[in-house]
Amino acid sequence: MANPNLQGTMRNGFAKIAGLIAIVVLIGFCVFMLSADSFEKEKPQIALSSEVWNLKEFFPIALSDNAGVKSYQVSLIEKETKIPLKAQQLETKGADCNQDATLSSQQTSGAKSLCIGIQKPSNLKNDAKFFTLEVSVTDTSKWNLFSGNTTTQQFNVSIDTKKPQLAIVANSYKITQGGSALVIFRAEDEYLESLKVSNGKLDFKVQPFYKDGFYISLIAWSKLDDDFAAKVIARDRAGNVSVVPIGYFQQKKQYKDSTIALTDAFIDGKISALVEEIGAKSLEEFADRVDIFRYINEGVREQTFERVFGVANNFDVESVVEDFSITPFSPLRNGAVMASFGDHRTFTYQDVEVSESNHMGLDLASVKQAPVLLSNEGEVILNEFVGIDGNTVVIYHGLGLSSLYAHLTSSNVNVGDSLQKGDVIANTGSTGLALGDHLHFSVLVQGIEVWNAEWMDAGWIKTNITEIIAEAKAVIDKI
Repeated sequence: MANPNLQGTMRNGFAKIAGLIAIVVLIGFCVFMLSADSFEKEKPQIALSSEVWNLKEFFPIALSDNAGVKSYQVSLIEKETKIPLKAQQLETKGADCNQDATLSSQQTSGAKSLCIGIQKPSNLKNDAKFFTLEVSVTDTSKWNLFSGNTTTQQFNVSIDTKKPQLAIVANSYKITQGGSALVIFRAEDEYLESLKVSNGKLDFKVQPFYKDGFYISLIAWSKLDDDFAAKVIARDRAGNVSVVPIGYFQQKKQYKDSTIALTDAFIDGKISALVEEIGAKSLEEFADRVDIFRYINEGVREQTFERVFGVANNFDVESVVEDFSITPFSPLRNGAVMASFGDHRTFTYQDVEVSESNHMGLDLASVKQAPVLLSNEGEVILNEFVGIDGNTVVIYHGLGLSSLYAHLTSSNVNVGDSLQKGDVIANTGSTGLALGDHLHFSVLVQGIEVWNAEWMDAGWIKTNITEIIAEAKAVIDKI
């Protein structure tokens, strides 16, 4: 017969062990819940790119969550009544969920970020100036007893169906292919978001001018583009866009064409030496001499452009332009012209065309290591060895205008220096892709190289820059 006391003791022992196991399991489960991604506690995020809407395109709403978005609901709040609205997933062109988003053909479930949108509510009054929107989103987390985390927010959305008001105040009469021009205009809108000037290929920044609501921009017609269609484009936060053309007389220009025969001595000498100096590739990596030349003439040339453009296109666009004074550039005393802006060069090797390029500056030569003079005050924004340009200095003069000095032996300036007219900034040389000692001089409009001759001509500057600014001020003063 079993001992009752022993059985009781064993039952108590098993109960304690089972209890300990249950506690361990419970603790483990709690630790798992607190640490597992599937039980994360962070609530979803809701963001609007704008709280102003034109009622035309989809109104975009950005949803995001670490675990993933499970469900969402958008409602119109009217007199404390919640009216559900149909929200649809949108497809964005970039990373931002904005008015450019379009209806998506695919419906995503569980994504960590979603762009959704609503169309104009059918019951919204025609004379409404604003409305209240409620957005609720729940994530895929198993927190809150597997129901997930939910965020609910209300937004007051203003309605704006009026386009920005644009008017040209003054502009240069003419623009030449490869050249520059000025435009001054007025832009008004309560919710104005962005302004730019486009020539059909390139976009140019604008700056505030003289008095509130007026703007100025120095633009260019690239020598490389045959077509030109200048216009001012304004966009407000509601997504309304206005476009107004600029009435320039357009003048095409014929630039010089030349053919240059490449020799083995040239490629084995200057070109190969430049490859080694740049150091990004070794000569052994190239298939042949033509491959070496193309690397410098096309690859490194493009890298040089991108470096210079990136620096010269990065300028202050917030400061108000009261005036702009510039004198004709004359960087080298008694300099003889060795090559002009816009020259198109075709390169042949053993009578076969192998590459081409455009010379986007003016080559001037006098004596070896001649002093380079600054014609206009400015700030040094670049001073370094840059690909085919060799040792290069770029000076910013204001209004998006910069000047470039290349192939230098040495420079006397540092980035950030404020320089005055007449300062000696460097000495000519043959660094980079240069066969002899000379200065490569370029004028840049927002990073785009333009026809130097215009900026070396006092008459052109007066007619196209100085007088246009004076004319605009006189018109503005009468408004």
